[in-house]
Order: sequence, then structure tokens, then C-alpha cells
Amino acid sequence: MAVYTSLSDSDMRALVADYYLGELVSFQGISGGVENTNYFLITTTGKYVVTLFEEFDLDEVPYFLDVVAHLKHKGFNVPAALIDIHGERLREVNARPAIIVDCFPGSELKQTDVTSCRLMGEALAKLHIAGEDFPEHRDSHRGVAWWHKTSNAIEAELEPQQAQLLMSQIAEFDVFMAEHKDLPKTTIHGDLFFNNTLFEGDKLSAIIDFYNACHSWVMYDLAIVVNDWCSDMTTGELDMTKYRALLKAYLHERDVSAEEILAWPYMLRIAALRFWLSRLEAWHGAKHDPVRLAQQHDPLEFQRILEARVRYVPALV
Repeated sequence: MAVYTSLSDSDMRALVADYYLGELVSFQGISGGVENTNYFLITTTGKYVVTLFEEFDLDEVPYFLDVVAHLKHKGFNVPAALIDIHGERLREVNARPAIIVDCFPGSELKQTDVTSCRLMGEALAKLHIAGEDFPEHRDSHRGVAWWHKTSNAIEAELEPQQAQLLMSQIAEFDVFMAEHKDLPKTTIHGDLFFNNTLFEGDKLSAIIDFYNACHSWVMYDLAIVVNDWCSDMTTGELDMTKYRALLKAYLHERDVSAEEILAWPYMLRIAALRFWLSRLEAWHGAKHDPVRLAQQHDPLEFQRILEARVRYVPALV
């Protein structure tokens, strides 16, 4: 959510004029993320968020908007794109695809606790069930093909021990998946870190940032959430109280198959690897640009999580 594409006052006024949002009052760039440009927008009718997509072309964005619209129809508090006066939900601003969405009440968590993990487990299971009948099946732009290509490109830049860990885990996952091709899939969030939720006190008020959504393994999405919500980022180890709370709530809403239980250790490891690899790619790509480098997340956090999952994975059930 860093600001890569700057909008002027006149840019924003022209954009707001094409929506039923009243008059522009103020706007402010949102810092903290690494993929898209986001602005808080205040008009005479309320508070909104403007998103400019930095990684997708105009024709790639509708899939993500469709996912969110589907989940909103199912009753989830998610940021669906607003419709402008021309009946369109997707615009082009400063050569970037752009949307405006409602700004939900609540704020990001500073850290997770047992209560938030329990709420997330319940919500995630319901989200996975809701995604089963979404008709569009899009592969992840950071899925199997991407991690093969990216790991091969970055291997030579790593320390030997890092390279060995990276390549061996991809190889192990490939072998397992070659023998288990029918693992259940659904439409997943793909990036449901705790900073992609909003809470009002002890209430989950919204799930946001669906721009890694795709059709993929259900257990992979659960593993992404567990690795972020239940890990000590300084050691990579799981907080077992949070872990049990999240999984108990998830499994109360959704049954898992014997094959999914068998896949669980592999999914926890490959989910950790995926974010380690994307952070490594961003880190190495920005290392000659101090401003961009300062906006990147630390790859070592997910290296530690991967190493911890290689050492030990608790049972799913």
C-alpha cells in the first residue's frame, strides 16, 4: 500500500466528479504495503479508499473485482468496487487501473491474539465454502510456475544454505503434489495476513486486499493464514495456543479430507516458501533503490518460519 503513483488535487477532483460521492474534502496516501498505491479519500458523503493497481494491466483486474463482488453477495464485509456515473467500476488514472471502494470501520491489528485467531479461523472456513461456487478459475500469478521461475532466477544470489533450503523444499512439494493431484480447491484469498483484516474491538469488521486471490488448494490458504497469524516472527515457531484456537474454529465450520490432513505439512512449508521467495525477489530487485528497499518486508521472517516448519509441524486434527 505504498504510494508509487502520485495523484494531484486535480487528478482526485476529476476522479471524484465521476462518482456519486459529493465533493472532495481531502485525500492522503497510505503507506505500509508493497504492491499497490492506495489513498484514503474523504468527500462530503463519507470516507473511501482509492486503489491504483501497480502490478496488473487493465484487463487483469476484473477477476479480482468479481471475486470481491461474489463474496459481498454472500454476506462478507469486503471492499467491492463502487460504480461510477457511467456504470463502470474500473477506471484508468495516470495510466494505472483504478477503483474506489468503501472504507470500512475498524483498524488493523497490531498483533494477533487467541480471540482474533479464533474469529479468523471461523471466517476463513466460511470464505472457503463461499468460494466453491465462484465460476472463474484463475491460477495464482505467484503459484507453482512463478516459484519455479523465480527460484531459478534468484538461486545464484543466495547463500548456499539458503539456496539448498529453497530448492529442496520446492522439489519435495513437487513430488508430493505429483501423487496427490486431486486435493480440494476453492477460490482463496491468497494473502490473508492479519494486516489485511480490520477489527472493531473484538469484532472482525472486514477482510480486505483480495489482489492475490486465485483458484487453489484450500489447505494452502489455511497454511498462509496460520503461518502469519500464529507465528512468532522472531523465531518462526508457532504459538500453539493461537494455532489450536484458529484450527478448532476452522474445523468447526468445514470438514477436511484425509488427503488434506496428509498434505498439511507440505502446505505449511510451501506457503512459508512462497512469501519468503516473493520477499527475496522484491528485496533483491530493490537493493539498488534505497527508497524502494525501505518499503520492503524482511525476507528473513519467512525464512525462519520455513526453517521452523521443516523442523516440526503439529497435526492438523
